Amino acid sequence: MKRLRPVDLLLAGYNLVLACVWMSLLGRAPQATGLVVVHLAAAALPWGLARLPASPPRWLGILRQAYPWAGFVLFWSELGVLQAVRQAPTHDAFVAALDLRLFGAHLHQVWLPAAPAAWFQELMFGSYLSYYLLVFGPVLVAGLAGRGRMFRNMTFRLLVSYLGCDLLYVLFPVYGPRFGADPAAGQFLDGFFRSVSESLRAAGDSPGTAFPSSHVAGVFTAAFLGFRWFPRPVAWVWTAGALAVAASTVYTGNHFLVDVVAGGLVALVLQAAVSRLAAGGAGNPLRPVFPCVLPSRIAAQVAPRVLARREGGGS
Repeated sequence: MKRLRPVDLLLAGYNLVLACVWMSLLGRAPQATGLVVVHLAAAALPWGLARLPASPPRWLGILRQAYPWAGFVLFWSELGVLQAVRQAPTHDAFVAALDLRLFGAHLHQVWLPAAPAAWFQELMFGSYLSYYLLVFGPVLVAGLAGRGRMFRNMTFRLLVSYLGCDLLYVLFPVYGPRFGADPAAGQFLDGFFRSVSESLRAAGDSPGTAFPSSHVAGVFTAAFLGFRWFPRPVAWVWTAGALAVAASTVYTGNHFLVDVVAGGLVALVLQAAVSRLAAGGAGNPLRPVFPCVLPSRIAAQVAPRVLARREGGGS
């Protein structure tokens, strides 16, 4: 049997934790039995995939590499269902009070009236949407480029941050400012990026997942991966994008500033904690390949051919 990878053990452990959570709800929720079975089966899946032959069919090899991302989507959706079933008390009052104590005001309630211009609102909502490009873009590029080690490293590190946040949501659910009687709500103007953002939020939000901000944990992890796997100019662009996403989560009223700080700390602490498991070197950075158009290089390639033709014609 092949050795299990760190991402396999991570997913197996998370599935076992969620299986225990749903076991505690047996008899209270009709879906609890089915979800216990699903999580136990998912926890055993890595051992089944590890028994694949050395040269499996292509589709099985792709499944072996990409199956953790199915968990990312399903786990996020499950959190909202779990909170609806448990009706666990939320900690919004504590987080709101902590935000006030640390920063003196809720920044999103101050920032929007101070910068209400339509163009700035669109910029903030556009930055909020850039989260998807910043987090999933590098993983997609690594997969399409056939950079297996890069793809596996990115997958593991991102899932560490996201599943760390998910466990905190199970233990410490917080709805966030968007679910309360927030005085900043309803002050935004209609705009393209806002409408897209609101549509995505309505389609896939999971109540109880505001503290810490998984948006911030994800983009900060992606920025770290940029320095590990991409050229420095690209990494700095990713870092600037991560900071823009962090700012936009507050401006748009999706998070308190303390949620942002907590999301950044979660990413920092967890990435440091798994540095040994995710070690292996950055390898060669993924760099774009452009045709060389330097005049000196072109002259060096063309001149011998021209001279050879002249000598051939003169003989």
